[in-house]
Amino acid sequence: MKTAFWCLCALFVLLFCPIAVQAQAAAPAPAAAMANAESPADAAWWRDLFDTGVDHVKDTWKDGKVEAYVPFLSFHMPFAYTADQRASYTENPFGFGMGLGRYNASGNYEGTYAMVFQDSHGQPEYMVGYAWIPTWPLGDTALRAGIGVVGFLTSRADTAHYTPFPGILPVATLSIADFSVQAAYVPGGSGWGNVVFAWAKWTFE
Repeated sequence: MKTAFWCLCALFVLLFCPIAVQAQAAAPAPAAAMANAESPADAAWWRDLFDTGVDHVKDTWKDGKVEAYVPFLSFHMPFAYTADQRASYTENPFGFGMGLGRYNASGNYEGTYAMVFQDSHGQPEYMVGYAWIPTWPLGDTALRAGIGVVGFLTSRADTAHYTPFPGILPVATLSIADFSVQAAYVPGGSGWGNVVFAWAKWTFE
């Protein structure tokens, strides 16, 4: 199963890299005034943060179990969209993803994933990301719930024609055994954002 995950990641690299290189080449050169080196304290802070993140990803890759993702809902909040707008959007997107996930020593969920699905206009959207979700058991049941964050890099047709861009969103999860339903909330204003994006997740033992 990890071989399949590697293949999906390679597909995302092939999709992202040419677009990212083109965008970088078109970007203006930084002004000389912005070329000042970071102070040692700033560099150390960023290096420590980066190293911690890399360690978490390495641990998830080493100890994580293979997971499959199936998106099923893009709910556009009625207070932000007209009925005609909502009727024209894709609210039950087709898609699929794979990832690796684990519960760390604190009982928090960590997972990395790659996913492709239909955006609100029915066009393909590509996403890779990492989730960190503190979870807790619900009473004496087998259910676990959690609220955390997901960071990602995504690419979609209506944003600079598939130029990749990063984001971070709140995410919630409800799990029983190897099955989970997770949802992220995209904040926004009138006619944009304010979308609940949900997917089902199955963990392979």
